[in-house]
Amino acid sequence: MRKMLITIAILLCCTFPLLSSPSLGGMLGYVVVPSAEIAPSRRSPSVTTAYSALFGGSKPAHIPSLSIAFSDKGETSFAVDIADKIDLLIGGKWRFSQSKTSSYAAGTVLQLSDVGNTIKFAAQVYVVSTFESTIMDFPSKTTILLGYTFKEQMTSDIDFALAFQTPLLPKTFKNNVNFLLDFGNVSYSATPSAGIAEKRGLINVGIRLVPFEILPSVYMGLDLKALDLFDHTGRALSIGTNISFRP
Repeated sequence: MRKMLITIAILLCCTFPLLSSPSLGGMLGYVVVPSAEIAPSRRSPSVTTAYSALFGGSKPAHIPSLSIAFSDKGETSFAVDIADKIDLLIGGKWRFSQSKTSSYAAGTVLQLSDVGNTIKFAAQVYVVSTFESTIMDFPSKTTILLGYTFKEQMTSDIDFALAFQTPLLPKTFKNNVNFLLDFGNVSYSATPSAGIAEKRGLINVGIRLVPFEILPSVYMGLDLKALDLFDHTGRALSIGTNISFRP
């Protein structure tokens, strides 16, 4: 079972060469926090895949993901967290309101932990708002998330997170690199390989290369992320790459 899941994950990454600005959980977003936005597409659904390597635990964790966005309104995602155990993350997000400067969405993430052994289930439901803002005179996007996690023996079931994205040294990098910051009491999974927010929350930062067009309608991006900076038990470094096909 484990070998089959790993094979499927690798095939996903190879078949759809990788995602446009995803969070570690597979949904479009920041470090671990999903945003209210949907991957843009013009005529047909956009397809995005990503791969992230997490370094910080007893062994590296691998997180490949696949997402499909429909008409700028909805998004589905599938991610696999492969480390000492295998977790499956299945997500869905619906943007129910959009204006020039803000978006509002509702979503859910279904989680199967330790697949192949004693499977444990968890689920998160959330509402999220993403809007344009300003940080130190730099344009930015801010996201606020409120949600609830269904899982046995959790310290806190109510989820809250705040995330920011703003250009990093815009004069130097010509607005091609963004700085990411998110924090709260929620991670990309109820049982993450790193960035464990179960006890008191976490702070994550990242640097993101804005996706650039490598072929007609095909965009590639790169991420470098640091998880749970102030808590040594969950601290980790993530390196990721993504490619998105937006027909």
